[in-house]
Amino acid sequence: MATELSEEYKKNFEMIDVVQICKNVLVRISMMDYEKDGGTSSEQLIFPKKIQAKGTKLINRISEQELRLLFIEEFKKLYVELFYSIETPTVYKFNFRKSYETIKTDYKRQSALLDMCIFERSANVYNRILNIEFKHKNLDIKKLGKDILKLMQEKNDGAFILLLDNTNKGTFCNANETGVFNKLYKSFSGFQINWNNKQKSIQMIILSLKQEKLIYRTINKTDLINLKDIFFLKNDIGNINDINGNGWNNETI
Repeated sequence: MATELSEEYKKNFEMIDVVQICKNVLVRISMMDYEKDGGTSSEQLIFPKKIQAKGTKLINRISEQELRLLFIEEFKKLYVELFYSIETPTVYKFNFRKSYETIKTDYKRQSALLDMCIFERSANVYNRILNIEFKHKNLDIKKLGKDILKLMQEKNDGAFILLLDNTNKGTFCNANETGVFNKLYKSFSGFQINWNNKQKSIQMIILSLKQEKLIYRTINKTDLINLKDIFFLKNDIGNINDINGNGWNNETI
């Protein structure tokens, strides 16, 4: 990877509208059929079925894989002049072996993986311009935290894209600190010393499949002193419809 970013870098990053791609994805993912239930959708991709509870229950399997696949398809439609890789090794090395409390950068360990990386090409050199992590549901703090740490530590701009099946009481923040915002606050505040490159930004996009809505905002290094307000920690918020303001935008597709 080149050590200096070309002038094309800024132009290409500014023209990557991650939110618009996510809107397109949300339209498509909301139209998808389920193997278990059948349907007549024109969308070729479907959600598969999954057997759980020791083989006694059949459910729909929704995951970050559908989210990533559709994102890549929409990205390729809009940005034919850019390039991408998947499961991309990070530049920095990390230790993710134990609990959330032990997550850290560690040059003695090994590179982690980024779900997707977008590149611009200058002559015959590829430059990373955006790192992306995809996640599904209100996952545990370790899985969420390590993705936030990767995006903060790597020098390039980042995007964290989370798909929720639905939102209800306590989804975002609550007194038990089990909400998505509770965990994002803990991760950004706990790893703020790892923020690499004060000029970069991290885009946050959260989609609700059933409600067909998404919220989004950008976090810069200067925002790290205002995380409690950004993540509404003074409130008990469950529904995605209640997230508006503090830099967040709320849109229905």
